[in-house]
Amino acid sequence: MQMPGKRKWDEVTPEGLYNVIQYLKGNFDPELSKKVIELFHERMRDEIDFDPALLHSLMQHVFAQILQGHSADQALGLKAIKGKYNRPDNTERDLRAACIVILQMRKGISWECAVSDAAGHLSISDRTVERAYKTYREGIEILPDDTLRILAGDILPPS
Repeated sequence: MQMPGKRKWDEVTPEGLYNVIQYLKGNFDPELSKKVIELFHERMRDEIDFDPALLHSLMQHVFAQILQGHSADQALGLKAIKGKYNRPDNTERDLRAACIVILQMRKGISWECAVSDAAGHLSISDRTVERAYKTYREGIEILPDDTLRILAGDILPPS
């Protein structure tokens, strides 16, 4: 429960809000976008002064997005624009997959079975493992088994 006279977003500085708005212009983060909208709403509702240049900066971007054909929800960052959502960083997972494939093949297991083993142990598709292997093979195939085991983590398929 909020204390009387204290609003949820009182602690946000103009500099902090500026940085968040700049971040949102290039990144999809619907939770953060909603918080910014809530902050402006709270301050307007309670007739609290805020730097109008901050609202102008946000709305200039929103209006430009709408004029480019995006919906208001997309322009405000509440709904993803096709192809603009944040994708998870799968570098570590993909590196692990490639290491598992190499280690399995060094044991004499076929390419297809090594890919399937890695996919099964990482709960990803064979195609994802194949892409990971293609991406990282050249850099890691020269590494010794011990190093590959460390990079693969503790999820190696049984020997």
